[in-house]
Amino acid sequence: MGIFDTLFGQNDTTSFYKLYNKMRSWKEAKVFPNEYNLPKEISFPKDFWDRIVKIQKHTLQDGKERAISIYWADGDLVVSPITTGSDNSVTTKGNISVKYSPHPTRKDYYRKKVILNSSIYKQSDIYIKKIPKKIEVSYLFNMHTHPQHKDERGNTHYNFFSVQDIKSLLKSNVSITGLITDKLWILIRTKLTPNNIDKLQEGNISIENLINNQHIGVYCGEFYKKVIRQLPTTTTRATSTTS
Repeated sequence: MGIFDTLFGQNDTTSFYKLYNKMRSWKEAKVFPNEYNLPKEISFPKDFWDRIVKIQKHTLQDGKERAISIYWADGDLVVSPITTGSDNSVTTKGNISVKYSPHPTRKDYYRKKVILNSSIYKQSDIYIKKIPKKIEVSYLFNMHTHPQHKDERGNTHYNFFSVQDIKSLLKSNVSITGLITDKLWILIRTKLTPNNIDKLQEGNISIENLINNQHIGVYCGEFYKKVIRQLPTTTTRATSTTS
């Protein structure tokens, strides 16, 4: 049994907490997962979905892309503030650190402060024997929104991942990226995903292409529900269409 068999078990639902721990393991091992080891479903906590819905509502209101970055901060999962972009692109920025200092009133306790962009994001009390010898802070992945589009008949749709989105995933050297439309889409890079996709064209990006040709795990789910791994289909770049 290999490392990813141990991490994913029998490919059942993987919680968000387990997912980012697996990401840390992938990074430490300097490998990406095999396709057959990817979980069938991924679950996220309610506060995570609350942030996703909030960022999606802002994009619906003004048509501008927004993003959140996910960080690991010495045991805490940190979601960076929303960053506003243009109609066509978005970038994320975050400066995160962790500090431990003697607790002002509790003996044998230290106060842990997670600082994001010069502001205290979270603080907690840590027993002195549980303070890590080495502080671990790392960027995990980001997600961004795509605005809603309408045709002349009033039908609405959302664009799928763009070539630039895929290139950003490969360039970042992380295993996961996400897209927020009226659903949540997650891509997981695998061991067989090519490093160079110069021949990939915008019109060729589909679920089937990403799975079969780029060897990327594709997940999709309704808000507040499990995100489910997709099977190859003839789905085009539009993630959804409504009248």
